[in-house]
Amino acid sequence: LFHIDLVDSIVYAGVPVHYTVNGQRRCQGYIPTIVSKCGWLLKEQATKTKGIFRVSGSAKRVAELQLIFDTPPKYGSQLDWTGYTIHDASNVLRRYLNHLPDPVIPLEFYEKFRDVHRNLTNDEEKIAAYQELISKLPPPHSCLLMYLLDLLALFAHHSEENLMDSKNLASVFQPGVISHPNHAMSPGEYMTSAAVLKFLIDYQSSFTMP
Repeated sequence: LFHIDLVDSIVYAGVPVHYTVNGQRRCQGYIPTIVSKCGWLLKEQATKTKGIFRVSGSAKRVAELQLIFDTPPKYGSQLDWTGYTIHDASNVLRRYLNHLPDPVIPLEFYEKFRDVHRNLTNDEEKIAAYQELISKLPPPHSCLLMYLLDLLALFAHHSEENLMDSKNLASVFQPGVISHPNHAMSPGEYMTSAAVLKFLIDYQSSFTMP
């Protein structure tokens, strides 16, 4: 699961994401099992935890979790979180995202998302431009992006308690969501990409699945 392209791994380690329209439950798409399991725990127990996503978990337990999520045939789908902490979960989630060969926003879309930030100043125009780009992402990438934006917006909503506003969240998750190996050592490029992610988090409720 780690170091494997999202489009490939979702086939054998994916979990459906559902939404409800007019009382009917529909499948929105699929996200990796590890994201689903970690996201559930974090939503349930960590929204008000100070410094969540910044505090390190146990290196030993995070390594154990990585092995569990990497092991077939269940890939962690039956994981019992007993003995692990929310910080372990947040750490292994970030490690998974950071190890994606192609980030959540694929490399071919990297500059397209950043161009919106650089070239547009009106928020409504930005939202429309980002929505169009989201609709063009490969389905596993658009589904994972929408899930992560929903997750991060929830934590941003509780920032007075957890001290993780959208700017802090964007700085932490930028490497796994929108990055490029050519810009790995460039602080200026990092700030541009983080600004894109901050906007996406701030306006999460304005975006819809394709």
